[in-house]
Amino acid sequence: MRTRTALTAAALATAAALTLTACGDSGSGDGKSGKIQGAKDSSSDAPESPKPEEEAPEGAPDVSLPKDVELVFDWAEPSNPDEIVAQRDAQNYLRSIFRGVTEQSHADPAAQFYGRGQALTYAQDQVEQSLEAGVTLTGTQRFYRLERETHATAVALSFCANQAEMFSKEIDSGKVLRTEESDSSFLYYRVAMGTSLGRDDVWQATSIEVETEATQCRE
Repeated sequence: MRTRTALTAAALATAAALTLTACGDSGSGDGKSGKIQGAKDSSSDAPESPKPEEEAPEGAPDVSLPKDVELVFDWAEPSNPDEIVAQRDAQNYLRSIFRGVTEQSHADPAAQFYGRGQALTYAQDQVEQSLEAGVTLTGTQRFYRLERETHATAVALSFCANQAEMFSKEIDSGKVLRTEESDSSFLYYRVAMGTSLGRDDVWQATSIEVETEATQCRE
């Protein structure tokens, strides 16, 4: 298995892959395991949580995606109020990355609203990789097997993703570069969420680690 910064290892196979070092600020854990000291684990297999655009915080930037791009979150909504907001904005952070790639824009405000530090750098790197490769994205990606760890003003989320139905699409020609499902179709994410600086109704991703060829995520 490999750990890289590739947003979608198969979909952006032609993009440059950078080595990822897990780091962050408040809420990022110990920087080694991605876990928060003293946190409690919880997992769920209940129905999908509400879509983030249905409960966006006041003044939040648009995180909508093109009609041919869909992110499916098979995550249950927790009962803890902090976890509810952290989980909602983790979804919004992920959507902001895909939005930046599909808009081909470094300037989209959503990533800066929902991410900071290493997590923001990661989001910007994904746009840069897609620009260098001359591709955008099309298809569906599903996120599942969510586990939460909570501690004070930090929530760490770990989850799987299946990108077998998410493909790269050439910007110039519009050609969809389809691939077959393989080990690289599966990703394992660790995202640390911390309270936003100056706002208690918004949480931001502070660090992200993505393991590619995550065969433990096969269903």
